[in-house]
Amino acid sequence: MGNLKTQISSIVRLAIAGILLFPCLAVAWEPGIYPLPPQRMQSSDFSVNRSERNDVVAFWHAVYQASEGYENRIGWTGDFSGNNGTTSSIFQEDVERRLNYFRAMCGVSANAGVNTNSTVFIDPNDAYKPSSATLKSTASQNAALVILRNYNSDNGANPALSHDLSRNLTGWSSSAWNAAAKGSFAFGLYGPGAITEYMIERISSANATSSWNTEVGHRRWNLYPSATDYASGDQPGSGVNRPPTNVLYVIQNPSEISQLPAPEFVAYPAAGFFPVNINSPYWSLSASEADFSAASVKMTDASGNDVRISNIRRSNVYGDPAIIWEVGSAAATRSVIGDTTFNVFVSGISTRANEVNHFSNHNYSVTLINPDIITDDQSIFGADSIPSNRSGIYSFKPPVGAEAVRMIAFKKESKALRETAEKSGRVIDRTAGNYSFRAKSSSFDGYAGIAGKTSFHLTFPNSYDPIRRGVLDQSFELNQDLIAKSKAKLTFRYRRGFMTKSSVLAAEMSSDGGVSWKRLGSPIRGISDTELKSTVSIATRSIPQSSTPIRIRFRYFRDGEAIYTHEAAPKSPTGIFIDEIKTKNCDNLRLKRATVLPSKESKFEFNSQTVGSTLTPGSQWQLRLQTQLGGKWFPYGPTKSVTITAP
Repeated sequence: MGNLKTQISSIVRLAIAGILLFPCLAVAWEPGIYPLPPQRMQSSDFSVNRSERNDVVAFWHAVYQASEGYENRIGWTGDFSGNNGTTSSIFQEDVERRLNYFRAMCGVSANAGVNTNSTVFIDPNDAYKPSSATLKSTASQNAALVILRNYNSDNGANPALSHDLSRNLTGWSSSAWNAAAKGSFAFGLYGPGAITEYMIERISSANATSSWNTEVGHRRWNLYPSATDYASGDQPGSGVNRPPTNVLYVIQNPSEISQLPAPEFVAYPAAGFFPVNINSPYWSLSASEADFSAASVKMTDASGNDVRISNIRRSNVYGDPAIIWEVGSAAATRSVIGDTTFNVFVSGISTRANEVNHFSNHNYSVTLINPDIITDDQSIFGADSIPSNRSGIYSFKPPVGAEAVRMIAFKKESKALRETAEKSGRVIDRTAGNYSFRAKSSSFDGYAGIAGKTSFHLTFPNSYDPIRRGVLDQSFELNQDLIAKSKAKLTFRYRRGFMTKSSVLAAEMSSDGGVSWKRLGSPIRGISDTELKSTVSIATRSIPQSSTPIRIRFRYFRDGEAIYTHEAAPKSPTGIFIDEIKTKNCDNLRLKRATVLPSKESKFEFNSQTVGSTLTPGSQWQLRLQTQLGGKWFPYGPTKSVTITAP
């Protein structure tokens, strides 16, 4: 079984080509107005108020997230031997929506089209000229497959990663040459995922393949204010030996250049509230009429302390002139809990009017936010106890821009939680889906169960996931809110399968609805890179006492190089098996009723009718307020404990 060990090498090479064009204006999108399934969110016509945090949050969940899951909608009709194929219209809308999300977030027109049947741009000086009737989308699709077909998986070499495709390449055509010369390409990514990568430009200066990354050329073409028409060529790949590819056609025909007024400056990350998930190590500022050659940049944090920046560059190619700088780890972070503000000061910007140079400054602030957190004070006010024959009135303040609110009524039960894979109904499966989460021991020869015929199973699905760009963590969550009392415990049985020393299982708890997780006790690691260790063990973990509801999950992750994967050995017991999960000294919160209230409502009447249960003296309840933004119900909100007394 030693040959199952896999080392992952990430494959992403990004590049861009282009010429200068000219400068468009964002239009309206109304949060809270969403299409009903099977209809999907529109793919253009967006704007967002970055000075209003909840509008940015709603925009993230309603628009950015609407293009997630694109791998299930690509509908590629090609093959890897030479049929370039096409992609589905719904997938193309995913790409268009993702592109326009970023354009709206940065204040430029969010009405760009993708795969609109526009024809290719042909420059008189082009070395190769396809038919003038060739569609940009066809050329991009052809170029995407050329890049894949010339990849050597044995040594990682790819001569097709070029904006001047050689005629001796497998699958070469003049249309593929045209798209490569006039577009961005991503190797190892495709669709909306490639659009996000073009924007983030996450490759550090130490590893950047060229100035196309360090000068954020991909980003600047995506945000070019005058652009109205793009085309996306995509093939999804099939594992590390056939990586997915995107070619994004960015050059505009003269008729496609918008003459609408552009914003004075385009920044990334943009000023105001900005989702930390799409932050970048390279920050940039561009403007159509600016000269940044003498400009300087300074940054401070919210307390006025200087923020380290490096590798300042000025660039007059890839769209509008720009200044680009690399930020330190604090400002480049992709994860925050509390809102984190950075101030940017760009001075010495030159503009020319009436043959005279004018120098000016541009200062702005960026607040990185976690879009899964609502920061409004939603505290619930009311009596700590009410008689069983009376009603209680509880008040709260709905968050700004709330599309709806609901009050959840939970009843406390002092009952031990027990979950088994045989009968479990309170488990949320967050595994990849290409292997059985509830695994029967009979599936693996000579490998017995733990406490029955079925166990919860966590293993690495494959050695590389092109959507998430790496080895995916696998997890499952107990679908039960708990109140941990003094000396609370979690116990479970487990059996290692083929589990390398780089493979780890951790039991974790969250007190904020899964936004953040804390480890419970020591993790469980693999003890052999080559042998099956089949002993059943019992683990006990202490749970910190807390009046705040908590959730528990089990997470299997990689902490090193070598791993076993289900993809490599589908008939072998790779990973780890878990069963007989129990809690001690914990109260369970049993959901009794959820009541949706009008978005402007600020009161809730607590009685036996509204909570869906008889109120018995001595019983304890907990109310929780939840808010909907961007079509998403935020699972955790403020809570209020209520004790029922005698009449």
